Amino acid sequence: MSDKLQKDRKSKDARKKRHLSEDEIRDYLILNPDFFDQNKDLLSILKPSRQKRDDGVVDFQSVLLDRLQNEITSLNDMQGSIIHASRSNMTTQARIHAAALCLLEADDFKHLCHMVCNDWTQILQVDSITICFEKDKKDLPKNSNIRLLKKGIINKFLGHKNAVILRGNVKVAEEIYGPATPLIKAEALIRIEESDHHPLGVLAFGSRDQGFFSSGQGTELLRFLAATFHGHLKRLIADEAR
Repeated sequence: MSDKLQKDRKSKDARKKRHLSEDEIRDYLILNPDFFDQNKDLLSILKPSRQKRDDGVVDFQSVLLDRLQNEITSLNDMQGSIIHASRSNMTTQARIHAAALCLLEADDFKHLCHMVCNDWTQILQVDSITICFEKDKKDLPKNSNIRLLKKGIINKFLGHKNAVILRGNVKVAEEIYGPATPLIKAEALIRIEESDHHPLGVLAFGSRDQGFFSSGQGTELLRFLAATFHGHLKRLIADEAR
């Protein structure tokens, strides 16, 4: 037989699948006791035979295996949820950073307010953004993107201590959202602290998705965005007052 034929036969033989015997599998597992530690997914699909017991004795092996398989399924589901949440947080962070960076292009107070109420809705994927200030002796530059509220109403909405409130599945205030009020089902209200240049205000984000905002969500990114806006706001108002 030629060398070529021998190589072809060996190659064919190597491709043939040989079923391992039970003894071989048993011996392998005995020699590799950590096999299932490295292959945990197999535990969730193992289905050993379970003998029926007529003597009232509990089959603890079956009980423990069921519990272990349920725990593995639960852990896999949890892992998937964590990965999904992590990706969602990264997307949200990227949107917040993009919104903050776009404010650097604001030439004046009017341009800043236009960016927040129009450009931000696209960047942050919300349906409405409004800037509201309480009526006060401090004169703000006239701007169609700013809604004026009666004095004291912001503390009614936010309370005296809350800097941010997130609410879902809620009926929102018409004073804040105006014509968009019937559309909004979830909101984020962020306090704009009073300064020498403007009265107490609120930055309001509204969404038609009633689950878009909820009380259990983190507020750090929204606080950062509001602080960025507030910094630009004070600077541009001061520039126009000179």
